[in-house]
Amino acid sequence: MPTVFEMWNGDDWEVHVLRLLHDRHGPTNVQKVPARHKGDCGIDAYCLSERAVYQCYAVEEPCTVGSRAEKQRDKITTDINKLINPAKGAATLFKEHPIKRWILVAPLHDSQDVNRHAIRKQAEVRALGSAHIDPNFEILIHDRDDFDEESYARRAQQRAKIKAMARAASDADVVALQAGSSDLIANLRRKLKKRLRPDEPLEDAADLAMREYITTQNALDDLRVLAPEPYETIVALTNQRLRRLRMIGSRSGQTPGETLEAEIELFIAGLRERLPTLDPETVEQLAMGTISEWLMLCPLDFH
Repeated sequence: MPTVFEMWNGDDWEVHVLRLLHDRHGPTNVQKVPARHKGDCGIDAYCLSERAVYQCYAVEEPCTVGSRAEKQRDKITTDINKLINPAKGAATLFKEHPIKRWILVAPLHDSQDVNRHAIRKQAEVRALGSAHIDPNFEILIHDRDDFDEESYARRAQQRAKIKAMARAASDADVVALQAGSSDLIANLRRKLKKRLRPDEPLEDAADLAMREYITTQNALDDLRVLAPEPYETIVALTNQRLRRLRMIGSRSGQTPGETLEAEIELFIAGLRERLPTLDPETVEQLAMGTISEWLMLCPLDFH
């Protein structure tokens, strides 16, 4: 089964780890290794005083334990080969300070297979007797548990926005929705017809609304796996506002359409207040899909 934990892409993880290393060693003791010009040498950062080098790696999640371990083993093999390759630059960088430890830093390390592979590669590197490698060279795997908890929590606040990687609705998805929820789609068309101008095609508007609803459900599925706590908050806010629409109806002095607009603004404001790290594009997608859902489910006409 997939393991659920924080969602990271490779660039975000590398930036996050560099900040953690600043806390671990002190910012003046950590050097980043740019990969843009002439490539890297199996290293993202190093600390000369500790003679420790770091390589960051975040697999694409969700991922099974076995698949994650396989990818981490492959990463170790690839980058250790770069480290020992005289043409890649590590031999020059560490000529005066032979490397004691090469550390793979991943969001999650949960397989002993990776440890066993690291020990095998470690023995191979030692046997080479390279001048830039310490005779007692070690390969280690660190994850978030190896860093100070307070440091990790503080640095995590600086990470990139939470963004749902939602799959766009396909034609087949729209057909399936119409077949499985014919009453709701009929309700959607009836309400949209009252809101459209005479020159606006009803079917185009209905198709767009259904696609927004499906895409939003895909986004929620993504968040449910990769960011379960924000997912629960979003669902709670959506249900809260829908209950208000169903039970209270239109606000005094407002048309149903004005009430819908007010409720969706409150929904967006609630998302931004409770989930400040939620990506703005994701907020917009959730709002569009929620409007479509309310048009299908709520008894108000919203004309």
